[in-house]
Amino acid sequence: MIRRPPRSTQSRSSAASDVYKRQATFEGEIVRALRNGSDLPFGAACRILKGRDREVDILRKDIQFVAAGGSALRVWVGDYGTGKSLLGRAALELGLEAGLLPIYVSEPPLSKPVELYQAIINGIITPEFAGDSLFYLLSQWAESAIREIEQTGLTRGQDTLFRESVTRKILDFEFTNDFNMAISAFVDAHLSGMEDQKKKIVDWMSGRKVNYWDLKALKISRRVETKEESYLFIQDILKLSRTIAYNGVLMVFDELELMQNLPSRTTFKGYEALREIVDMISSKDFPRLYSILLGTPTWFENPDRGVKSYLALYDRLKTEVSVTTESTVQTLALISPDIFDPLLSELSAIYATAYGYDPKKALTATLKEALKTRLSSPFHQNQFVEMRQVVKSLIEFFDLLKDGASAEKALQIIDSSARPAKEAGTQTADFWG
Repeated sequence: MIRRPPRSTQSRSSAASDVYKRQATFEGEIVRALRNGSDLPFGAACRILKGRDREVDILRKDIQFVAAGGSALRVWVGDYGTGKSLLGRAALELGLEAGLLPIYVSEPPLSKPVELYQAIINGIITPEFAGDSLFYLLSQWAESAIREIEQTGLTRGQDTLFRESVTRKILDFEFTNDFNMAISAFVDAHLSGMEDQKKKIVDWMSGRKVNYWDLKALKISRRVETKEESYLFIQDILKLSRTIAYNGVLMVFDELELMQNLPSRTTFKGYEALREIVDMISSKDFPRLYSILLGTPTWFENPDRGVKSYLALYDRLKTEVSVTTESTVQTLALISPDIFDPLLSELSAIYATAYGYDPKKALTATLKEALKTRLSSPFHQNQFVEMRQVVKSLIEFFDLLKDGASAEKALQIIDSSARPAKEAGTQTADFWG
C-alpha cells in the first residue's frame, strides 16, 4: 500500500526501465522535499529516520497493540529541528504497514470541533491515490462489497435482493443511523454510476456543506454542527476504517506548540478538547485509535500557555516523562553522532538514484569528518542537532558537487564561517554529545 517504488537497476527491457524511472522520480521527490524543507512523500520518512531505534520500538509496540484491538495515546516532545515531524511521518508509514489508516493533521484546530473533524478527514492519507481520500476509499470498498455479494449468486441486475444484501452488510458494523443511510446511498450511487451523488455523500461525511434538500432525499437528518456530533462522526469514521479493511486508525497531531500563540480563551478550549479526546481514548469510546501528539517541551511544561496551564489535561498525561517506554509523554533525546555516516549513506543513495550522481565518491574519510564538523559547528551553542538544517545542508552540499564544485569548495559554501578542514573533528564529539 505504501507508494515506494522497488529498487532496481536499469536494463535493456522497457519494463525494467520504467521501474527505474519511477524509482528515480520518487527519489527525486524526496530530494526536492528535503531541499525545500517540505513534507516528504509517503514512504520516505522511515528511510531518512536515523538514530531513533528506541522511539521506533515504542511506536511498533503501540501500533501492534492498536491493530490487535486496543487504543493508545503517545505524546512526543522535542525542541525545534529535532525531528518530531519526521518521527510522526515515520509512525504513519509504520502504521500503514500494520493495517492502520494514516491521518496527519498539522496545527489541528482543537478549539473548533467541527473544523477539527474536517481537518481529520482532509488528513486521511492514501499513498496510492492523490485526490479525495475518503471518496477513493469508499469507492474501493463499495466495489469490493458488491463483488462479495455477487459471489453469493446475486447479480447487480437483481436490484431489490441485491440492495437488501448491501443493507444487511452495512448494518453489521453498527454505524449511527445517518451513517448507515449515507453508506447505503453511496453503494446505490456506485451501482448506478452516479458520481455526483457519491460526491454529495462524501461531502456530508467530510463535514462539508450539503444542500438540505439533498440530505432529505438521502434520508439524512444530521450534520456535523456541534462538538457532540463531531465526536459521533469520528466514532463512525473509526468504524468505517475497519469496514474498509483497516485494523484501525493512526492519527498524528503536529505543531501543537503553536497553540501557545492563540488567544487565551482559544488555547484553553483547545486543551479542554484534548482532555476530552484523551478521556475518550482511555474509556475506549474511540476504539482502535492510536493518537500521537507532537510538540515542544515548552508547549508541554509552560505554566502560563502550555499544557501545564490546564492541569486537568497535564495531570492525565504527566507521569515521569520518558522514564520508561511506557510513559505517555516521551522526550526526543539528543541525536548521537553515530547517525552521521548512515544518514550520509542513505541520502547519497537517494541522490544517486534521483540524479545519476553519487556524491559519496567525491568524499575521502578526512572530508567526511570535515563535513560532519562543519555541519555541527553552526548549531554548537544550541546543544542539540537541528536535523532539519543538517539534512538541508547535506542536500545543498550534494548539489554543489553535482554542479562541479570541489568538496573543499562545497564545504566552504555551506558553512563559510567554519574552521579549516585540517581542524576537522576537534569539536565534533563535544557538539554531538
